Amino acid sequence: MNRRQATAALVAGAFTARAADQPFSFTSLDHIEFFASNVEKSIAFYGNVFGNTVLKNNKTTRRYLRLGSSYIAIENAGSAGLRVDHFCAGIKGFQITGVHSYLKDHGIEYKDYPSGRDLAVTDPDGSKLQLAADNGWNLLLGGTASAETVAIEAEPIFKPLAIDHLLLNVSDQEKSAAFFEKVLGPVTQRNNNRDWFQVGTSRIGLLKTPAGQREGVNHYCVLCEKFDYAAAVKRLASVGAKVETPEIAGAPEFRDPDGYLVQVMAKS
Repeated sequence: MNRRQATAALVAGAFTARAADQPFSFTSLDHIEFFASNVEKSIAFYGNVFGNTVLKNNKTTRRYLRLGSSYIAIENAGSAGLRVDHFCAGIKGFQITGVHSYLKDHGIEYKDYPSGRDLAVTDPDGSKLQLAADNGWNLLLGGTASAETVAIEAEPIFKPLAIDHLLLNVSDQEKSAAFFEKVLGPVTQRNNNRDWFQVGTSRIGLLKTPAGQREGVNHYCVLCEKFDYAAAVKRLASVGAKVETPEIAGAPEFRDPDGYLVQVMAKS
């Protein structure tokens, strides 16, 4: 059994919902944005891990690092503290007026972003899901951000393809599942105490908050080209990552300089 098959076995559900049941035509998880204690330090770290295709916001210190068809956005925490600000689901043919109508009809509160091009809904625990046009990286290049040169020590450890999934810790799994079903469509898989929603080629999972943890993003997983596990783990330690015991054999898990947990899965 390869890594991808192991993941499928881990999240294999008792049932699978039809893609047509989704209220929107999702493409994938477009990006994740989080706060860091030091943006420059974080972007240097992630550059060594995933490559240094980086953009800098033209008005702020925010940086964007490409993960294949997805990306991560990092900005200085300041008084906001360390937390994931939001995660974004890309929608093919996104039309904000249509999304407004759907959310209103289903009694879902939302808040438009200042740009007027996208919006966010907030789950029962305060986690924000942004709904926006897919291929957000190209939209950044339309004037929001400019390329930035980031030096890295050697070839990046992984060659990223996309954000594979994101797992959320939630206080009330049934209540959270009911909320996300209105936005993402029916639960597509249930296993390992997790509810999974298909978001195009990506997934969002819900897990009852483990003891000692808090609500919010548990981890996010990046799908990458095939790699050597032992060599990757050794290099992760050398760039300052805190390597964790993997949940799935051959799928490294590590914490970045601020403690965010990242999983890496190889494409089968």
